[in-house]
Amino acid sequence: MIWRTVSAALLLRDGFTGRALTGSAATRCFLDERPLLRPIWKRDGYLVLTDIPPGEHELLICRSGYRDERISLQVPAHGPAEDTVCLKPGVGYLFPSGTVRVTISLRRGPTAASGERIWIGAQSRARLVLAQEEAKAGDSHAKLFCEGSRALLPIPGHFLMEDKNTAELVFLRSLQGENGEFAPGLTARHARGTELVAVQSYTADGAGRLQVHLHQPGRLIGCLTDRVLSADLSAGENFLEWNLEG
Repeated sequence: MIWRTVSAALLLRDGFTGRALTGSAATRCFLDERPLLRPIWKRDGYLVLTDIPPGEHELLICRSGYRDERISLQVPAHGPAEDTVCLKPGVGYLFPSGTVRVTISLRRGPTAASGERIWIGAQSRARLVLAQEEAKAGDSHAKLFCEGSRALLPIPGHFLMEDKNTAELVFLRSLQGENGEFAPGLTARHARGTELVAVQSYTADGAGRLQVHLHQPGRLIGCLTDRVLSADLSAGENFLEWNLEG
């Protein structure tokens, strides 16, 4: 009998539709620049990595119709790493009519912010809010209320919690009934009614540009470690310039 240690469990999603992506011959994975010859794929869209030494690694995922996604993977000494990876649409991806297209130019002062990583999201047809009086720093569970179809929410996944006092990026591991589980716990206090907006990680190209595709116009949100940016989008093509030092 061959024993394997699960090092990471990664849920792959389509970055536009939110649906889980199952493994196929069209998907190639590279760990620390070496190809994974026989990655383990689960039917529900999970990529399972085994027997990886603890520490930081680089994972590259390539799939036809999507842009290459490169992530930093931190493998703990005990227990598997868990995350959700959203693959952004690329060459050959078929968008529905009415898709909102956004080109964002990122700058730091007068210089293009090439390689900058930013989390971007937009309010969707399903609204998720904190439904208890408050959630405190360190809490790993909170009562949440979903207005709209819960199936539209990318859970497990990353969300921005923003209120008048603070904003933080959280990983919502599960939502059972009204009980939401965060991993790890919250780092700040949040009041009742704080909205959780689903976000994805984007990396600017060499010219500081990135492209985002959305189902509908509305408020676009960009999240850095120290600030939150936003813009109101119209139908069709949108062009934004964000100065990350302004």
